[in-house]
Amino acid sequence: MAGSGHKEPNYMGVFWALLVLTLAEVGIFYLHLPRLVMVSSLTLMALAKAGLVAAYFMHLRFEKRTLALIVISPLLLSALLIIGLTPDASHGWPRKPPTEWTLPGHEGTGEAKPEPASPGTEGADPSAAPEAPPAAPAAPADAPA
Repeated sequence: MAGSGHKEPNYMGVFWALLVLTLAEVGIFYLHLPRLVMVSSLTLMALAKAGLVAAYFMHLRFEKRTLALIVISPLLLSALLIIGLTPDASHGWPRKPPTEWTLPGHEGTGEAKPEPASPGTEGADPSAAPEAPPAAPAAPADAPA
């Protein structure tokens, strides 16, 4: 194309850079580094690889700066979202519901409701006899046996 305003990128150089980054990622995984170091370094290398692919194979390196800002802004917003939500993920999983639910404004007014105790449990009265099951209805006298 005679009208193109940029020279052809060095695709083999980009290929070798991507290969080196991929091998480094595999090597970092097998080094058994602390989790934070491993995740941080793998994320940075993945972002570098994504940047190389976007810049050279999607030809964003040769575009106007406004298009680059349009491409970079979702990345920055997603990073901000991840950083903002990370403290919520540190509380452990699965979360257990509260033992007693209270409505806002009624925190101090509710009385503790004791759970009904069934016979044979710790809260049962040892002198109380268990209730007898209800008697079965008697069969009619003229019914065949």
